[in-house]
Amino acid sequence: MNTLLKTLDIVDKLPDGLVELYQIVDEHTTALGIPYLVVGATARDIVLVHGYNANIERGTRDVDFGIQVQKWEQFDQLKTRLLESGFVQHKDKIHQLNMIDSNNMPWEIDIVPFGEIAQSTLDNTNHIEIAWPPEQDFVMNVMGFSEAFENALTVKIAETPELKIKVASPAGMLILKLISWLERGSEIRKKDATDIYYLVKQYAKIPEVLNALYNQGFMETQNYEELAASAMKIAQDAKRIASPDTVAFINERLFAGERSADNLVLDISRSQQITYEEAEKVLNIIKREFEISD
Repeated sequence: MNTLLKTLDIVDKLPDGLVELYQIVDEHTTALGIPYLVVGATARDIVLVHGYNANIERGTRDVDFGIQVQKWEQFDQLKTRLLESGFVQHKDKIHQLNMIDSNNMPWEIDIVPFGEIAQSTLDNTNHIEIAWPPEQDFVMNVMGFSEAFENALTVKIAETPELKIKVASPAGMLILKLISWLERGSEIRKKDATDIYYLVKQYAKIPEVLNALYNQGFMETQNYEELAASAMKIAQDAKRIASPDTVAFINERLFAGERSADNLVLDISRSQQITYEEAEKVLNIIKREFEISD
């Protein structure tokens, strides 16, 4: 069973400027009928830091959204509305906008379309991709976004006016981070490695997860090592919500070859200043759970 709660209340816990940002985005996505999902580092902090009092280890002013759309016109309409609301287009990145909140603090948002807009190329590259028009020269793999959206938490972040947003669960974030690590350059992907380890390390902060570690045999299986038990639990939860194609992609691209898995272990160990063996143990537990047939 997926033990993560479906709702969370963190009213008065986010910075005012961040709430302001979400209010603007929510207003325009609602007006356009576009479902959206908060992903990335801000999702991590909303759930684990603000929701369950985990330690914050890497702050961010970047806010990542996935928007579920059918065509590029919807993406363009949302971006136009946001620009008219005071956001500024990033000079190089078509999917990134910047804003200064009412407290004069800067924020960046990334908007990633997923859903029917994506092109399936599973027959040859095992990707579900989006390619930005008109040149279609910027391509992004959006596997995992649909699963993260379908299994997201509803998080209440403001009381008056009431605002509830959909935020990726830790299990959904793990899927997205594993895929993101595979897709990004060697320097950028170190952040993904950091987040993968953080999700595992902090998962037991959720009371329902901690209870499951003991009551469902995870601690006993892992010799009462909480980190190992947490790795097993979050990997099971992620595998359970992932589509067969997504599971196949992660297994084939990450776990089937020693080089990719070894590079991820190195990224984790170096970013967390832990031994290679400690990082390898965590990743091997995740690997075993993803390879187990249902």
